[in-house]
Amino acid sequence: MKFTPIKVRGKKGARKQAWKPPNPEQFKRKRAQEEEDDEMEEGQENNNESHQPQRRRRRVKTKKPAALIEQLPVEILERIFLMSENLNFPRSSLRIGYFLSHASFLSELIVDAFTPTWDLWFGCPKWQIQSYHGYAEDHARIGGNPNFQTTVLACRWMNISLILNAQQIWYRRHGRGRCFEHREDWLSGGDGCVEDDEPPPVGPHVVGEGGFDHGRNVMDCFEADWGSFRNMELDFYLLFGYLEHREMHKAGYFDMHPLTRIPSHLLTGTLLDLDKAKWLYWCVRGGAQLSPDQTWELTKRGYERIMALEDAELAKQFLCLFAILDVFGGKHWPQFLIDEKLDEVKQHSPLSPSPSLPNSRRKLWTAAWFFLHPRYRNPDRSWNLSRLYD
Repeated sequence: MKFTPIKVRGKKGARKQAWKPPNPEQFKRKRAQEEEDDEMEEGQENNNESHQPQRRRRRVKTKKPAALIEQLPVEILERIFLMSENLNFPRSSLRIGYFLSHASFLSELIVDAFTPTWDLWFGCPKWQIQSYHGYAEDHARIGGNPNFQTTVLACRWMNISLILNAQQIWYRRHGRGRCFEHREDWLSGGDGCVEDDEPPPVGPHVVGEGGFDHGRNVMDCFEADWGSFRNMELDFYLLFGYLEHREMHKAGYFDMHPLTRIPSHLLTGTLLDLDKAKWLYWCVRGGAQLSPDQTWELTKRGYERIMALEDAELAKQFLCLFAILDVFGGKHWPQFLIDEKLDEVKQHSPLSPSPSLPNSRRKLWTAAWFFLHPRYRNPDRSWNLSRLYD
């Protein structure tokens, strides 16, 4: 029995062998042996009575170990994401992006982004709100982060179904005892005063009768509003009355912060369909605005795609929403562009009946002619209601 060697600090051990280059003949022999074994296996398989097809060797892909943050529970990752308000967080890792891509969590993200705003005046028409003078322009005191809301609305996974589902979730949690008045004529914006036979203005946390706890579904109320808007004849008094009430902050609802911007792809007309129209309608009704970087070049492209739509009725809805946003006003479109598009509209002669032009298409060009014609504008390019039918 040999003694156990003891390593003495500072004392050198056995001399190591010098490095030698590998022998190429050894690798050749090993490779030849492997090829010979493969040939023997193939011969045995060919002689097999079953004649089963040869299986290819599958390359085993090693799984990359997860980082420490990827090993956290999904609940903690969701809280980190919501509290950071950074939509680039799911892009940092494929695993994290997979964990945070479920439809239920996306609804929770919308609820978290819009809860501070919904908690104030959810379901209350603006014209019924009574607060201190200039409350609508006091953006610092209105709940919600407009940049975060704008970023969430601009996500590629966003759609109108997720938005309405998020509103229903919020109302089920926090809407009891609050006003949720359903008004299909939200475009009118009220008359600005309270008559004897009208309900009193509502407050954000006042419990009473009328629109409180009506038990209606958010989706049903929205579909009723959208159906009323879509089936409405082109009442220009109503539309331009809404423009006036919109400037006075009396029309629509506080579904989002006043500084929240409309997603650009809804204005450029990319892949226009019914869901995009409902989405833009929800944004306009909720008080979204155009951002300074959304220039007339962007809305010009959207207008051209709208007028090229095969569905004239759907195109008319988009056109009316553009008019409500005052896209065709002097503050957004320059005069030369209005004149250019007006000449294009005149070529179709929308006001003279043409047998070759369908009725729905004629209504579309008539609406475009009305929105662009300078006869119905003041010198400062504001709408002149007294000259509508001269």
